[in-house]
Amino acid sequence: MAPRTSASFRVVALAGDLAIAVGVLYAAFFLRTHVAIPGTVSLLPVENARFTFWNIVIVAAVQALSLSFFGLYRDHERFREPLGRLLLPALFIELLTLASVYFLAQPYSFPRSVLVIFLVLNGLALAAWRGALDRIFPQPRRRAVIVGGGPAAILIADTIRRHSWTGVELIGIVGEGDGGPGDVPVLGPVEDLIAIVEARAVDEVILTPEASWWRDEISERIPPGWRADLLVWPSPFETMIGRLRFRIVGDLPLLEARVRPLEGASGVVKRCFDVLVSGAALLLLAPGFALAAALVSSTSPGGVFYRQTRVGRDGRLFELFKLRTMREGAEVETGAVLATPDDPRVTAIGRALRGARIDEIPQLWNVMRGDMSLVGPRPERPEFAEKFAKSVAGYGLRHAARPGLTGLAQISGEYMSEPDIKLRYDLAYLNNWSFFLDLAILLRTLPVVLTRRGI
Repeated sequence: MAPRTSASFRVVALAGDLAIAVGVLYAAFFLRTHVAIPGTVSLLPVENARFTFWNIVIVAAVQALSLSFFGLYRDHERFREPLGRLLLPALFIELLTLASVYFLAQPYSFPRSVLVIFLVLNGLALAAWRGALDRIFPQPRRRAVIVGGGPAAILIADTIRRHSWTGVELIGIVGEGDGGPGDVPVLGPVEDLIAIVEARAVDEVILTPEASWWRDEISERIPPGWRADLLVWPSPFETMIGRLRFRIVGDLPLLEARVRPLEGASGVVKRCFDVLVSGAALLLLAPGFALAAALVSSTSPGGVFYRQTRVGRDGRLFELFKLRTMREGAEVETGAVLATPDDPRVTAIGRALRGARIDEIPQLWNVMRGDMSLVGPRPERPEFAEKFAKSVAGYGLRHAARPGLTGLAQISGEYMSEPDIKLRYDLAYLNNWSFFLDLAILLRTLPVVLTRRGI
């Protein structure tokens, strides 16, 4: 979607969401004061209908923040997920927030029946409004070509095919050969790229490492007013550059790639944050965790906890703790295999625990011990880490920091994203780390969990 269209969508969507919040709040008060609603004892006295300025401000602000938290103002999220998968958790968060606000701000509170009516009508109105918005601002289609071939072109082509929500339509490969990945046609040699872009109305040109010679001469080859955007599939080492840091050697401005990020003061700040937050989370989550452990113990034979060897910082092995979600001895016959979304080895209660990420709670103890961090590359099993190190260039670079409970790859990619893709997210995180980046990832993890994305 073009930037101007995206901006227009956000303005129109926000205006409509705020109008719905105010209109539905008024409707909820009106119904309680004028209509006998089943389940209520009597009409709400008019003097108790606090349709005040501050009530309007509070409800409208909570509405906008809840919808924004789940990405309903971003094209990336609204085309990626079905509406209900985003709207229902947003309404749930809105309920919790309003209940908390009015519990603390008693002078502005109003009867619970009004809040219930508001949430029901608000959900129906938002669903209708968002459906209308999708027709007014439909998913854009952008025509793309890939320059180059090899594994990178195959990976990019397959990813575009599997993710229609991106709005990208791959029309062909520009390079040598008679056929591209799958049924993607080869449109011609790289020398003809300029003509191909114009003739086929291409919106995006994706450059692979195999097109590096063309990339080096790109400033000379692109004519003024060229219509297409340029996207580059970076190598792991290009991802390592992160923020541009120059080291001057003589009169040479050399770009510095950080091989050992998160050391010194940055590492101390991150570790202190990990200990404080994981310790507090263990205390807060203890009652719910005890209930989950009891359900695991009572619904399937075997221990409550599951220990698994994972690869940590600098390649050191450690024991990762989880609540057991599979049948006891599930890998005795199969050995180490990657989990799948519909893994038959998972128990019924285990599937629910995985969906809510409750099985991951014991890893907070790994964070306390120093095996892991709250945010970082997810720890892999040694069998798979060894396999990926042979097939994915630069894979070992992700072991430069403690692995994390969540990470940039987990909130940006998919459950079944290729290791090659996750590696680039991991390296981008490590080489652009900041305390506020960790906070942003932790906040964005919550809607990922609540929408059950990547399960």
